Amino acid sequence: MPTIKDVAERAGVSVSTVSYALSGKRRISAETRDRVQAAIQALGYRPHAGAQALASRRSQILALVMPAAEYFSVSVGMAFVTAITTAARGYGYDVLLMTADEGDEGLRRIAHSALADGVLPMEVEVEDSRVATIRELGIPAALLGQPADSQGLPWVDLDFTAAGVLCVEHLAHLGHRRIGLLGPNAGAYERGLGYALRTLRSTRDAAARHSVSLVTEQTGTVRREVAGSIRRLLAASPAITALAVYDQETLSTVEEVLATDGLRVPADLSVLAVAAESTARHASPSLSFVDLPVAAMAEHAVALVVGAISGNPAQPVLLPPVLNERGSTAAPPAPARLPSRGAP
Repeated sequence: MPTIKDVAERAGVSVSTVSYALSGKRRISAETRDRVQAAIQALGYRPHAGAQALASRRSQILALVMPAAEYFSVSVGMAFVTAITTAARGYGYDVLLMTADEGDEGLRRIAHSALADGVLPMEVEVEDSRVATIRELGIPAALLGQPADSQGLPWVDLDFTAAGVLCVEHLAHLGHRRIGLLGPNAGAYERGLGYALRTLRSTRDAAARHSVSLVTEQTGTVRREVAGSIRRLLAASPAITALAVYDQETLSTVEEVLATDGLRVPADLSVLAVAAESTARHASPSLSFVDLPVAAMAEHAVALVVGAISGNPAQPVLLPPVLNERGSTAAPPAPARLPSRGAP
């Protein structure tokens, strides 16, 4: 059975450095942490969880607070669970899943029972009551999303304001002057989730600056309703020449509707989405997208909460959007080529 000393020798570091890499008590460089993790995997070393917790007086558990709302994207949620669990293991932590419907009481239960060393709330609202509760309880936390008042709390998010601008500018530069906007989800918008409000607002502002006309449809949770929203966009007059999708759960329905209606992408209609790469790469045809960087957000969030646990707070992380062009956007078709589109 390999020991922590064996890991240290193989990684070329001290035993205390291995201990820090596992516990997150002190910051170590990414290069050193990677060497320690490589040695752990090569030797098959398994730290004793009970001994770790006893020595550190910590549970070595992070609580991930997931939304329970119907509108929440299952594919996005599970991608975050996988990425956060993987990142947490790199610091010697396990992950406890909680649902957001427990609200502030769930956070109080964690704090009073010492069930977890830190929390990672997802789907952060612009005015999120959990922010005040976390401050009151003094729980180490890192938010997956940007609230209006984040003073003293680290967070990580995609710059959704810049993402909306990037989508409009890409399509406008191709020559599109009438764009259909599908999403964000009506539930997310009504709840005041930061990503939904910021993306929609910035898209409208950018469209006005570039003299682009927008036709908007929020999405719902029922597949039939989503298909109706898509067809209302396609039936708009004058016709849209590009479709920006801000709800990645609808992408499969978008594919079905366009195929059923005989619309070719991008010859008849350009399509651009804000979506995780794992979702976009399965689209047909190959989909141009602004990446929702799940892995990077998870890694930053875990690093931020581990830093907070260790008493080393860090600045929030706002990730710049990246556009991946994969063939689903092109110059708009000439008016004579625009296909006839039926009413919903």
